[in-house]
Amino acid sequence: MRIIHDEDGYAFTPLAVLLFIPVIIIAISYGNIVNEANMLAGLATGGDVTVTVAASIYSTIEKAAADAGRNAAYNASRNVIDNAEFFPHGTSKANITGNIVDAINYNVINTSLELERQTGRQIYINDIPITNYTSATFTMADVNITQDDPFGFKVNIRGGIPIRIVQKEQVYEFRLPPTSAYVSIEGIEDPYIWINTKFRQSNVIYKYPYYATNGSYRDYRMNESVDSDSHLQNLWYCLNGTDNPSNITPRSYYFIDPDGLSFFDRLENRSTSADPEYTRMSTFILEDPLLEDHNGDQYISKVDREYFLGIAGTTIKVKNNVMYDPLGYPFCLSATYKNLLGLAASNYS
Repeated sequence: MRIIHDEDGYAFTPLAVLLFIPVIIIAISYGNIVNEANMLAGLATGGDVTVTVAASIYSTIEKAAADAGRNAAYNASRNVIDNAEFFPHGTSKANITGNIVDAINYNVINTSLELERQTGRQIYINDIPITNYTSATFTMADVNITQDDPFGFKVNIRGGIPIRIVQKEQVYEFRLPPTSAYVSIEGIEDPYIWINTKFRQSNVIYKYPYYATNGSYRDYRMNESVDSDSHLQNLWYCLNGTDNPSNITPRSYYFIDPDGLSFFDRLENRSTSADPEYTRMSTFILEDPLLEDHNGDQYISKVDREYFLGIAGTTIKVKNNVMYDPLGYPFCLSATYKNLLGLAASNYS
């Protein structure tokens, strides 16, 4: 079998060269290649390694964005819980973004240095040799966070940042395309619940699975049936958090709520939100941890934000009996949430 060598002595069989072709096609698609002539010429002169280095850098940036986002969100939540102190208003998103930028820089610099060591190529980002960087290839101006739903956010890295890989007279250049990675916040503990219930109650963010939309109509499907135990489904399922992996005490699911709070609102202990409606969520408070603060009044709405504000609620009846939560406390909702969740009927049978 004929073996092909590049300048540094890396050996490739004809099959290996063919295997690199999809990587090159991907690089064209994702990399916004500036100098395609150099890239194509590289096929005959060992450019397959150079192109692979470029693809590795892009992959590192994309994966680092996702990993850094999840880690930064978790650390922000733990910071609030462990210090019993919320972020000042307007600072949680900036804090998370800053931590994401730091983590991306760490990963990109270290990966690029290792690629240089392994391949003999020289890597330049923003026209600066990677060996000249100590901490910052990307800045806060290069990265931002956006949300399309309450249960995660996107880490967006701006496009146009020039990257160059050099091997002797061969130069491979491209500009980083706009890069986006989705970060789920499911499974992260909600500090808003922990602190506002005076360190008594924990809840982990998991989305209620039965929510559906029909055009502009929100169908929460919480009143579909009464089961054999006289539980109103799927409201009971939402309260019980059946699929919560802790399996210790019930932790209610979170549902999409246009009047609720975003993840960043919760880090800042807001009572109302300025974030878009589609980024907001709510959950139910189980038991009655602030009973004494409500002067012994059990008839307080159990939607988290309303419960902490002390907004009055009324019970729900199932088969002429008052409905209790999974921990044995009367379950109440305000008229606003009974209407929103489709639970305004006087009795379910």
